[in-house]
Parts: sequence; structure tokens; C-alpha cells
Amino acid sequence: MFRPLTRYILAALTLLMPAAAAAIDMEPAPADRVGYTWKKKPGELKHDRYGVIDPSPDVISLEFLPTDDYGFVDWTKALNEGIISPKETLDGKAPRAAKQADAPDVVIRSKMDFMPDVLFPHKAHTDWLKCGVCHPKIFKPRAGANPITMTGIWKGEFCGRCHDKVAFPTRNCFRCHSVKRTRGK
Repeated sequence: MFRPLTRYILAALTLLMPAAAAAIDMEPAPADRVGYTWKKKPGELKHDRYGVIDPSPDVISLEFLPTDDYGFVDWTKALNEGIISPKETLDGKAPRAAKQADAPDVVIRSKMDFMPDVLFPHKAHTDWLKCGVCHPKIFKPRAGANPITMTGIWKGEFCGRCHDKVAFPTRNCFRCHSVKRTRGK
């Protein structure tokens, strides 16, 4: 008799827990708190003002980040406006790195007559990454040396190493294919 009663009590508590949790005035995630300075090291638990483990997320809610015309997060705008400030390393100890030279933007010619050409903005990428992340392993730094195809990108090659994974998706074609073709058919 004890076991069935215990099960009923546990079932009742399980049903009541969400209602009880909703009644508690929970604080927003640390990154959403005004003036919050977060100094937790990776792997450490964070605690609320009462010393209880705080299970709230450690990130800014996506709803507070700027979006592009397609509704996706515009990470570059968030970076440029100072909404986010990524660290170079997980522990926050940035290695001493030489200043990267500003590389010029690159126009990549579309192979399909109906598609505009692609403008590759170097600065938007070097704000996030060092040149050596892409060159020469993913992209040879020479015009025409990379046989870029959309099929390859969708398979995770070239731009697909990041896009559709940690960078914006490739589903909005005209975000990249944005340069009017100036050559004949």
C-alpha cells in the first residue's frame, strides 16, 4: 500500500511543480539583466542572490538581438552596435595577436545566368575570425582558385563550413547574391 500511495503523491507533486515554479518571480537570464557583470568561468555553476544554483540561461535571448530583412539574427549588426562582445577564447584570456590587415571585399561571379554575383565582405568576417581560419585551408587566397558551388556549400564545404551551422543560413539567396551582374550572357 505504501508504494502506490508514494507514486500518487509524486505524480501530484510533479503536476503541481510547474504551477509553483510559475508563481515564483524568476529573475531574467544574467545577460538580460541591466548592468549585470558576469564573471563565471566555463564549467562553474552560477548562483542567484540567495546562493541557490541559478538554472537560467547564460546567453542573451535572441529576441533582444537585431534581425535582418528575413528575420534572422544580424550578428554583425549586434557586434557593431556593442550588443554582444565575443571573447577570443573560452577563458577570456585573449592571445596576443597581430592586427589583421583590412582585406578588400571580393566579388564572386555566379555561374548561373539568372543569379546575381556574390559580394564577400572581408571585414564582416575578419571581425569574427582570423585570416588563418579560412586561408589557405578552406579558401586559396587567389581570384578564381576556388571551385565554389552551391552544392559544395550545402555539403559543408567553402562558406558552408560556418553558414547553416553557426552563421546565418543559406536559404535567403539574395543575402549573398546581391551584386548586379555587369557582364553579358
